[in-house]
Amino acid sequence: MVAYTPSEDPRYAFAIGRVRSREAQMLTRSFLDRLIDSKNENQIISALADTPYGDTRAEDTDTMLSRAAMEEETFFRRYLEEEPILEFFLAPDLVSNLKFALRRYYGAQIADEVFISEGSPSAEEFSRFIEGEASEVPDWLAEPTGKVIAANYEELDPASIDLILDRAIIERQHLMSKGYSFLTALLSLQVDFTNLLTFLRLKVAEEEWEEFLRYFLPYGAVALDRFKAWWDAGKEGWMSQIPQLDQYAHLGDGLRGVPESFLLLERRMKERELEFLLSARRLTFGYEPLVGYALTKREERSNIRRVVTGLRYRLEALTVRKSIAWFD
Repeated sequence: MVAYTPSEDPRYAFAIGRVRSREAQMLTRSFLDRLIDSKNENQIISALADTPYGDTRAEDTDTMLSRAAMEEETFFRRYLEEEPILEFFLAPDLVSNLKFALRRYYGAQIADEVFISEGSPSAEEFSRFIEGEASEVPDWLAEPTGKVIAANYEELDPASIDLILDRAIIERQHLMSKGYSFLTALLSLQVDFTNLLTFLRLKVAEEEWEEFLRYFLPYGAVALDRFKAWWDAGKEGWMSQIPQLDQYAHLGDGLRGVPESFLLLERRMKERELEFLLSARRLTFGYEPLVGYALTKREERSNIRRVVTGLRYRLEALTVRKSIAWFD
C-alpha cells in the first residue's frame, strides 16, 4: 500500500459522518455482476431504482448518471474546506474536455456524450477559449493550449494533444497536492501506472527508448533508470522484475496477458487505486475520506457506463465483466 500521512483535520468530522452514510449505499460487486447480465437498458434502470441512482428519477441511463454526478459534486463541494483539493479533483475532467474541444477544433468527429458537463465550463466556452476569446475556462489551461496550437501550426499531429495536456495535468495536480500527503501519494500511484502502460505499449509497438522519454511523466515513485533497465532486459526480464516492485505488486497476471490484451492489467491497476482510496475509510478526521469517497463514486459511475456501453455495442458479458474494477 502507498503510504501517506493523515491530515487529521477536525473540520471534516461532520462531513465524514455523512460520507459513512453514503458509503453504506454504494453498489456491491455482486450487484454490478447482476447489472452486466441485464438484457436491455430498461432492466438496468429498474435494477438501479432501489439505489441512490433511483432518486434521479431519470428515464434513461445517460441522464441518470449525469444527474447522479451533479448531486455528488454538490455534496463534495458543500463539505470541502480547501480550494486546492477541489482543483486537484476537477483537473482531470477539465483536461479531458479541453482535449475534446481541441480535437473538434482540428476536425475530428466526436460525440457530444464524451464531454463531461459536471463541474466544467460548457463545450461552447472551451471553443471560445481556443479561439482566444474571453471564457470561463480556467486560466491555467491557456499555456498548454498555446503549446498544442503551436505544435500543430504547420502540420497536424494528433498525438501532441495528449502528450502536451497529459503533462500539463500532472504539473497542475502536483502543484495543487503540495501540503496534502494523501493527494501526493495518489498522484504518484497514478503516474507510476500511466508510465508502466506507456512503457508496455511502446515495447509492444517496437518503438525506440527515445519515444518513451517523450511520454515519461514526472512525480512517480518509479525512477526513469528503473524503466531503462527493464527496457534493456527484454520481455522475459521485465515480466519477472516488474511485479517485484511494491508499486507494481499484484500486477503479475495482468502482465502475463500482454501483448494480447491490456484489459486485465488495467483492471488490476484500477483495483490497486481503489484499494488506496478505500484506505481513507479508517480515518475519523481529515479531508481524505471525503476525497476517497468522491473518487470511488466516480469509478462506480464509470462501471455503470461500461455495462451500458457493453449492452449498446453487444459486447460479451465476460468481456464487460473483465473490465470492471471494484471491491468486495
